[in-house]
Amino acid sequence: MFRRMTERFFCITFALLSCGSVMQAQQPVAEIPADQQTIALFQRLSQYSARLVPYFEQVRAPEWVVKGAPETYALQLASARQQMQAIGDEMNSLAVHPERMQDCMRALFRVQGFHRTLDSLLGGLRKYQNGALADLIQSVAVEDQEDLGRLQDYILELAARKDQAYLVVDHEAQRCRAVLSREPVASREPTTSREPTTPVRKK
Repeated sequence: MFRRMTERFFCITFALLSCGSVMQAQQPVAEIPADQQTIALFQRLSQYSARLVPYFEQVRAPEWVVKGAPETYALQLASARQQMQAIGDEMNSLAVHPERMQDCMRALFRVQGFHRTLDSLLGGLRKYQNGALADLIQSVAVEDQEDLGRLQDYILELAARKDQAYLVVDHEAQRCRAVLSREPVASREPTTSREPTTPVRKK
């Protein structure tokens, strides 16, 4: 009897904890240790954009408008500079908290968006200013491609580990629910209170 009561208590407790974990799905189920290779990966990715800063100082997109270029290039230049700063900040933050999958994906999408903006901007640079400078910037920008591939692999691994952790929690919760469903429910008949009756005296 004691063993059954203990198992029942454990299952109820685990089921409640599992429900709490599902409700707080934004928090990591199982954190992945920040190994040195992962930290070094994010640190390198934070430095790639910084290498481009001196070259971007030579890009004068607002002056292209005089040569007939659309003003979109000036907006792209400003956007690219903001994205480079954001990439550095996000990668440095991930070097401290590499288990944050949403932040990893956001940083990856930002880098990919930066490269799309850069491709368009370099087209204008070649046409309206300096083709050699455009080639130089492109050669520096593609240096992060190998590490971006490693980042994608890391995100897939991180997602697989978190998914496995959720599956384990869900499996144990179902097992506990099955145990609880086999427990007999004690039935109690409702008790009704009866008021004492006073005998009626005949006159």
